[in-house]
Amino acid sequence: MYFKTRALLTQVDLEFISQSLGGTAAERKAILEIAGEPETVTELLHDPRLFQRTTTVPPVFLSLSPHLYFYLFVYRALEHKHIADDDLVDYVAGVCVEFRSAESFWQLSSPGDKTVYAVDLMNLLGEVDKHQQYYVRRFIGNVSLFLTGFFPDFIVQRNRKRGAPPMRYYEAIGRSQYETAATDSPAYDADAAPVLTTLAERFVEIRSAINVYTDAYLSLNNQKRSIEIIERQAATLDEESFRQSLEL
Repeated sequence: MYFKTRALLTQVDLEFISQSLGGTAAERKAILEIAGEPETVTELLHDPRLFQRTTTVPPVFLSLSPHLYFYLFVYRALEHKHIADDDLVDYVAGVCVEFRSAESFWQLSSPGDKTVYAVDLMNLLGEVDKHQQYYVRRFIGNVSLFLTGFFPDFIVQRNRKRGAPPMRYYEAIGRSQYETAATDSPAYDADAAPVLTTLAERFVEIRSAINVYTDAYLSLNNQKRSIEIIERQAATLDEESFRQSLEL
């Protein structure tokens, strides 16, 4: 079981779960008592009422740990496409937690230069040993997934205005790096191997699912129904995800 994000839930998170799902004081107490168990909390996290509460005003999610918020967000996004394997959700949520701070993007950049290009990361693979290559490959895959999942407009606009690589370029890099990392994973992080394989095989579906929920709920660009957003969705999402984007 890949249980790294779910293992980091806080007491406040558990109380949020019990208060959201328990109708009475006795029920809330009972839920709180069992929410600390890995298998039990996983089942509780499937309840759609939890994510619904994070979308309320004032924003309840601000009191939650990023681990819980992103787990709920990613689970609902992937469940919408019927691909919400819990270990996969756990891994992707962990990627979101890691990159919620911009500094995480620059950890492999040169001192004083806050720019990292995919080609530079690929070149780095030839400068490190096999063990380090494994984690660099995962990092490249994670960056590719996060950028394409949460910032598709950035990629599309740079492609149109500057001739920068299109979405499919980052998708290809993400898939290939996850695929190689999955092959090497049994030697370094065996629990991650099945997840990395799924990420390699279903990268576009996962990225598209995150796009749909980002546009619907996070409103990072604050123009959810603009013509530009709809055009970008039509051009970059798979057909099922595009239909879902119009429904949310």
